[in-house]
Amino acid sequence: MGFSLRSQGLKVSIATDLGYMPESVRVHLQGSDLLLLESNHDLEMLKVGPYPWSVKQRVMGRMGHLSNEVACNFIREVLDSRTSTLILGHLSEHNNHPEIVRLMANQSLEERCLSPKLVVAEPGKPTGAFVY
Repeated sequence: MGFSLRSQGLKVSIATDLGYMPESVRVHLQGSDLLLLESNHDLEMLKVGPYPWSVKQRVMGRMGHLSNEVACNFIREVLDSRTSTLILGHLSEHNNHPEIVRLMANQSLEERCLSPKLVVAEPGKPTGAFVY
């Protein structure tokens, strides 16, 4: 699913459970002040993780979840300087780790010379409120 909401000059967008990142979604996420983007799994961890092969195929497929790599490709190719807060969320408890997400995202942000507030939403832990 994906949503972009505008109010009082601010744009907040959420993209999760997409399976892949279509061009139409990439366009609609541009110019977001706050963006929550799925970074569900590390592909190698998923491949060797505890899920049955049928579940792994679904997670990696077009009806599954966005990987860390897909999220970082979005950062490198699309994210713009208007985004002041980037939240990476919907992390798998078994096939990802917050520090992997943080490291990969920071590398992608550095490549673009972007410096939004980066928040990695860890499973089961609240992020706190975002006030604009």
